[in-house]
Amino acid sequence: MTAKSVCFFNNKGGVGKTTLVANLAAQLALNKGKKILLVDADPQCNLTQYVLSDDEYLAEYEKDDPATVYSVIHPLSIGKGYRNKLPIRKAESFGCDIVIGDPRLAMKEDLLSQDWRDARAGGTRGLRTTFVFHDLLEKSSQYDFVFFDMGPSLGAINRSILLVTDYFVLPATIDIFSKWAVKNIGLALTSWQKDLENGIKNAEDPSELPINESKRVKFLGYVMQQHKERSLGSSTRIVEAYKTISVQFPQIVKSNLGELFVKPKMNPNLGEIKHLASLAPKSQTMHQPMITVVAKGSYTTTRKQARAIFEQIGNSFLRNIEG
Repeated sequence: MTAKSVCFFNNKGGVGKTTLVANLAAQLALNKGKKILLVDADPQCNLTQYVLSDDEYLAEYEKDDPATVYSVIHPLSIGKGYRNKLPIRKAESFGCDIVIGDPRLAMKEDLLSQDWRDARAGGTRGLRTTFVFHDLLEKSSQYDFVFFDMGPSLGAINRSILLVTDYFVLPATIDIFSKWAVKNIGLALTSWQKDLENGIKNAEDPSELPINESKRVKFLGYVMQQHKERSLGSSTRIVEAYKTISVQFPQIVKSNLGELFVKPKMNPNLGEIKHLASLAPKSQTMHQPMITVVAKGSYTTTRKQARAIFEQIGNSFLRNIEG
């Protein structure tokens, strides 16, 4: 049995992606008993800094050659093939394991871009490089889920992940740029999958490939974050300029990503994450999930709210992925 792989992706930044990945993983691991492997595939390494203590990640990065996600790709790039063992470590507070991030991963964009041209033409090297994250997944069969945290781009690294994972989740904010991001993702995935299918069909040596068919990633849903609010007497509401986008967003998602829905009548709205005052930065500083932050005062109220939010998102996630 293989793990179900999920990438959290939006080519627009500032949507709370890493916060969602870390806290949803904690909810599923700590409260639902799921075994989860996190993969920090963002060269900024925000997920790594969040889920590991300062001492833990500093000790690793002080090494000349830290054991990171870069270690997964680098051997292949110098002709040594896939890595035999994944560099997995514990993220105790979150109840998960993690393959930590690496700023050097950005240097592999050129390799993956160059080999993508070869892959589209059926070249063995290009296809094997494109499938590097498939090999990572093959070595993760002991987990229920593998979660990829990715940078905000439609670049070569993210393409390689999206082409081999089972599902993706879209973290989003209510603004005009999220509308464009949804359109861009739909167009890019269609183009990439068509090119990969042609590459596999024309493969010069199919026996050398780890897989012989293109995987079509399925859309699990979106999570809306960071509503912009203003006070109106005793009530609050989304700022008027964003209200229209909020109403339109479900149809925008259906129009651009509907063919990728994991099931035809799926509810793609997994939930909403409102502002939780200073709980998020407190959680990051303490390297603890928002649902377990140990702090007094106003944090007691916001932690309770976070627990309700992530319980609902977690249930919606499992509903869509498990049926």
